[in-house]
Amino acid sequence: MKKIAFLSLILFFTVSCENFLDTKDLTNKSSQNFPATYTDCNQALAAAYNTIGKAKFSSVWIGDLACDDGFGAGAANDYDAHGMDRLRVSTPNMSQDFWRNYYSGIFRVNKLIESLDNVKFNSDAEKKIITGEAYFLRGFFYSELSKIFGEVPLILSAAQPVNYPKSPAKDTYAQIASDLLMAVENLPNDKNGVTPQHYGHATKWAAESLLARVFLFYTGYYQQAELPLQQGGAITKQQVITYLDDVIAGSGHNLVKDFRNLWPYTNSRTKEDYKYTKGKGLNWVGDNNIETVFAVKSGYVTGYGEGYNYLCQLFGIRGQTNKNNVFPYGESYGQAAVNPRMIDQWEADEPNDTIRRWGSVIDVDSPREGFKKYEIGGWNMVEETKLFIKKYELVFVYTDKTNADPLKWKSTTYQVALQGLIANLYSVSLQDIVLIRYSDVLLMHSELTGTANGINSVRARAGLPAVAYSLDNLMKERRYELAFEGLRYFDLLRWYGKEAGVIIDQNQNGADILNDKIPAQYSADLAQRIRLTGGFMQIPESEISLSGGVLIQNEGWTGAGINLE
Repeated sequence: MKKIAFLSLILFFTVSCENFLDTKDLTNKSSQNFPATYTDCNQALAAAYNTIGKAKFSSVWIGDLACDDGFGAGAANDYDAHGMDRLRVSTPNMSQDFWRNYYSGIFRVNKLIESLDNVKFNSDAEKKIITGEAYFLRGFFYSELSKIFGEVPLILSAAQPVNYPKSPAKDTYAQIASDLLMAVENLPNDKNGVTPQHYGHATKWAAESLLARVFLFYTGYYQQAELPLQQGGAITKQQVITYLDDVIAGSGHNLVKDFRNLWPYTNSRTKEDYKYTKGKGLNWVGDNNIETVFAVKSGYVTGYGEGYNYLCQLFGIRGQTNKNNVFPYGESYGQAAVNPRMIDQWEADEPNDTIRRWGSVIDVDSPREGFKKYEIGGWNMVEETKLFIKKYELVFVYTDKTNADPLKWKSTTYQVALQGLIANLYSVSLQDIVLIRYSDVLLMHSELTGTANGINSVRARAGLPAVAYSLDNLMKERRYELAFEGLRYFDLLRWYGKEAGVIIDQNQNGADILNDKIPAQYSADLAQRIRLTGGFMQIPESEISLSGGVLIQNEGWTGAGINLE
């Protein structure tokens, strides 16, 4: 049987199409009888949500590497990280994990949508909730694929797959907008209406917020006044403002009192043993807090694998001989090392913004961290700046201080200590990956309305004075409030288009780094690469091959001079 391009995508859990077709039905569930009930629909939704968490390399990872605030770093052979950082080919399939998982999610949602009329729901309310979540997820998957790859195949059916070409961006964004509107119209208008067993699921407020983000990217990058709809017509700026007004007035979401309480290093078992947080009265608000509008939930696994928060492993402090030297953080891969130029600019722009700056960034040389010893060049680190992302780190607690030698104190991750899990260094990284925070909602509202209300609400939380609205002030506020949350790169693309690389190069080239302990300066040519690629990533070559040439590689990713050196 001929392999078809998107069969490999939508059925990623099989080895091949032949293997899938030969698989026996061991559950008595098939496409003919599943889903049949509301419970079945929730299982189908869970399978679709699961594809978000299973993608190791998320848009947050891509966005933090490609922007001007972080470098590839890690080891010299962390090829994919360096490829994403420089928009160069590291391997022919460096983005395959993300592509396959998200198209798998689309297949699962398409199947669910096509089955809805045959499901026996107990009430109209049940059907509306399932409908709203399904359409939200399809809109979400395509919005992520579109901002990373540009034009992508638009698949709206779970029927036997065929070789789909790319769809024009206008058509894909029209479908995204229509799907998100379906979500807004069907999801309940409940204030904080998500019950604990549904944490991580879409809400009306998440749909309205994502619609605003999609509007800003599409109208900015593609220089359009409105966001088209699949059924005809368009969504205007004023309509998007109305949706954000609804989130602000009716969702129950709000800003957490102290910015640092958003991040797990302020958890109850760590904070009084960590010099940075000791005695400050900080208290982690936990996942599912009032500021989280939409997040990826991480699962507990007992071994190395998928499903946990892989960002904490990728971004954490790299290769220390004894993690107690850098308590409460542990040894990880050290990717997306923070650009020291970014910190210099932050201090120049906002000298008093210390809560957010040092609540977001670890400076291993600073007395505020209280580290006993930091070993440079851990695991042969390159592009080392001695600055790491604090928002997504492996966070530890002490479990045994009886030994007189602090370097021999026993420790474990905070998730193990707080939830009684079996200790496993990486697989208990259960921290949410927050994709939409309420502060982002406020900043999008300011940008769309041209007013400073949202900006100043966010600044007040950080203890900063009010400012007048200007696009420059808005850009700075987004950069610092949302630092290292995967948004900066895509903000630069929508503000500057193919010239975004000029800004990135200006802000990062010449920065001091260490390559395996040897002083050097960072250098890249994002100005050229973004002009050639439009800022979009390489489509996996395996999918190009499987399509028999129907799927065309993105501009700037073929020919000479594209490989990572």
